[in-house]
Amino acid sequence: MENVTRCAVCGSENSSDFIECTDHFVSGENFIISSCDECGFCFTNPRPELSDSASYYESEKYISHSKTNKGLTNILFHQARKFTIRYKRNIAKKYSSAPSILDYGCGTGDFLHAMKHAGFNCTGLEPNATAREHAVSNYGLSVIRENELGAIADSSLGCISLWHVLEHVYPLEERLQQFYSKLQPGGTLIVAVPNMSSFDARKYKSHWAAYDVPRHIYHFTPETLLRLMERIGFAHIKTKPMRLDAFYISLLSEKYRHGHEKFISAFFTGLRSNFSACFGKGNYSSLIYIFKKSK
Repeated sequence: MENVTRCAVCGSENSSDFIECTDHFVSGENFIISSCDECGFCFTNPRPELSDSASYYESEKYISHSKTNKGLTNILFHQARKFTIRYKRNIAKKYSSAPSILDYGCGTGDFLHAMKHAGFNCTGLEPNATAREHAVSNYGLSVIRENELGAIADSSLGCISLWHVLEHVYPLEERLQQFYSKLQPGGTLIVAVPNMSSFDARKYKSHWAAYDVPRHIYHFTPETLLRLMERIGFAHIKTKPMRLDAFYISLLSEKYRHGHEKFISAFFTGLRSNFSACFGKGNYSSLIYIFKKSK
């Protein structure tokens, strides 16, 4: 395990234990989430070494890399994904400065497939070999590995997207600076992450599925993410909700808390979370942040 000694947002070396969560997907191990004493940014600490992290993704239950429709949870996830892909495509088309996009952590390529049909020059980056093979063989996409990112020319991309990926990225500051370099002036960075300030996060606490330790090594609020991106040099343009996430995350959280799925309770929690965000401070369960390269 690797101990994190420095906050990625403000650089402070002082942190305190925030909450302990269980890995319900793969290992059954418990992990501590620490909170920076200075800025409140939260991170899994200690976390697996990068060289060991892949083993925590090796499960058919890890739906983002899976095409299975076994079980009602999987069916609901894949039906919701069809809607969210259209939603994501429209956002990328509207805010991209040019029809060229890198989807970092593209998974099985469904989003990039939609962008390709929208006329974009598409590149994906995916470390998981099975997901990468699916994106290439099923959709004919160009998908690279992590060590090939540097080969993309600086100032060449109109858009870079990370859909629930930034919370997984080990070299966080280095990678964000690299994204900044790869975007053309005025280029767009789209980042979607869970929001630990949401109603459902506060309700489920250690059972909140979007903590997803140890795969999620960072845990964002709007305040900490915006502070991080501003330091890198990105200008915040817009924040948009991912309303369906509240229902899916609540469904998983109910299962983690009670040992079985409770659909009615999850539905009403998701509904209440969205209403709370809509009539409050916009703290939806997951949020999409749109940034521009400022220079």
